[in-house]
Amino acid sequence: MKKTISIFMAGIFVLAMSCVISARGTRLSAAARPAVATTIKITNFQFTPKTVTVAVGATVEWSNEAGRHMVEADDGSFKSDVLKAGDKFSHTFSKAGKYPYHCTFHGEKGGKDMAGTIIVK
Repeated sequence: MKKTISIFMAGIFVLAMSCVISARGTRLSAAARPAVATTIKITNFQFTPKTVTVAVGATVEWSNEAGRHMVEADDGSFKSDVLKAGDKFSHTFSKAGKYPYHCTFHGEKGGKDMAGTIIVK
């Protein structure tokens, strides 16, 4: 009888510990949580909003609503394929910094015409 109770208590202990370990495994620290995506609309030869600020690890998505465009970082760190109406392009920013970008067809490096900036903090 003592042996049965001991085995039963050991089983309850193991079950309780696995629940604690499982609960700990599902919690994510603020640093480990996935960053929320920010969407930039591409319309009428402009990016809206023109400038966005995001956290390190955040994903920015460009959503083309009209025409044919390309999104390209001034420093070449990211570049989309040709985007037709309805297409999307996204990039995840892993380092802090300032990332100016432009439409390859309708803008230029340095913020001229169809251009924008991502600020990563």
